[in-house]
Amino acid sequence: MAKKRPCGAGGWIRVTGGPGGEALLLTAAEKTALYDCGMGCFSKQLIENIKRELKGRPLDYLLLSHTHYDHLGAMPYLRKEFPEMKSVCSAYGQYVLTRKSALDVIRSMSEAADADYKHLGADLLPYDDADLSVDIVVKEGDKLDLGGQTVVVYETPGHTKCSIAFYIPETGVLLSSESTGVGTPADGISVPFLTGYKDTMDSIEKCRKIGAKYIYSTHYLQIPDEDTDRYWDAAIEYAESYKNFLVDRMKSGLSDEEVLMACKERNWVDSVQDEQPWPAFKANTVAQINLIRREFADELAN
Repeated sequence: MAKKRPCGAGGWIRVTGGPGGEALLLTAAEKTALYDCGMGCFSKQLIENIKRELKGRPLDYLLLSHTHYDHLGAMPYLRKEFPEMKSVCSAYGQYVLTRKSALDVIRSMSEAADADYKHLGADLLPYDDADLSVDIVVKEGDKLDLGGQTVVVYETPGHTKCSIAFYIPETGVLLSSESTGVGTPADGISVPFLTGYKDTMDSIEKCRKIGAKYIYSTHYLQIPDEDTDRYWDAAIEYAESYKNFLVDRMKSGLSDEEVLMACKERNWVDSVQDEQPWPAFKANTVAQINLIRREFADELAN
């Protein structure tokens, strides 16, 4: 899996609190924005990092790429520290965060991560589910004016139904979503489609057409300049390869549990384990298996 990359393009600064989920901060002329906020168990360090960069300025927006626990887990703690902050997500993301079942999953995954990362200083403090909510609902083409920099919304379903990417045309920066890939072409890329394989491929092509000068890949930060042009081809190639891997094993007669174990051996390598506890990896892989069985039922039947 890809190594962490430096940030800096377009003024985005890494303020990540710990492993498992990245957080990027932009201090524009009039407004400030945070892209994702990582796991709740590393909120203390995250807030310290943010306050150091803001130098007394308020945190205006939290831009959520989607509603998984490792991308929004620290939101309740940010609300207490920055009460003026407004969270930004899609309509479907807002809906997800009204469901008790989804909030229960976020809590259980956060607790599992807290237990796994105690040796790295994890400390999941009590929080109120009500603080996991969306303040500003956005859709395709909506814009947020930060003062000299504009955030343009692109809906990118595939990883989740609520996944969105953010593009800043003034600087050519694309904050990509997990639907369009994680990692770099040089070091390794994955495309974790969970809710739609075709949606994923469409989202990749949509983001390719933006023509971004700089790409930030969720979990793995800024894509090196030399990899930008081939990023989208690499994402397509990986998605196709992994889909075929799953289809081939299903067609060979493996049970879903056996397919899960094959995926574990293939993908849950040391570097992934550092970022994603087993319960989260298992849940994502089971979702992928179910998705492939739905979308490729005719192929699997032949």
